[in-house]
Amino acid sequence: MKIAFGCDHAGIDIKDKLISFIKSLGHEVIDCGTNSKDSCDYPDFALKVSQNIISKSADKGILICGTGIGMSIAANKVKGIRAAVCWSKETAQLIAQHNNANIMCAGARFASPDDICLWIKTFLETEFEQRHIKRINKITQIEQQN
Repeated sequence: MKIAFGCDHAGIDIKDKLISFIKSLGHEVIDCGTNSKDSCDYPDFALKVSQNIISKSADKGILICGTGIGMSIAANKVKGIRAAVCWSKETAQLIAQHNNANIMCAGARFASPDDICLWIKTFLETEFEQRHIKRINKITQIEQQN
């Protein structure tokens, strides 16, 4: 699977560890930045990751900022993106199973790199449960109408 990865300055210190972990699971990683500790704007990286998914250059995405919230808000502005913030293994599983999320977001200031690695593994390995398709279709319908 191809995974688009993006972070802002809050995630830069754990970026290399997370990318190495994703690669160790056998996935290819598209690095969408940032590559600096300098303050930067998280929407820029949320957009890059989202565009990789929409264009089908990537299958799923991982976004890391201070809380995961800003990245999630920005990514969800892109038509076709379902980005969700995780804070546990269970939430990583549920965003895949129930919400068919195509981007997992996490907060580097509120979780350890090891925890985020576990959430990434869970997110990438969990299949969407088709019994939730009616709800996903309603989300798509809202998106298309607005």
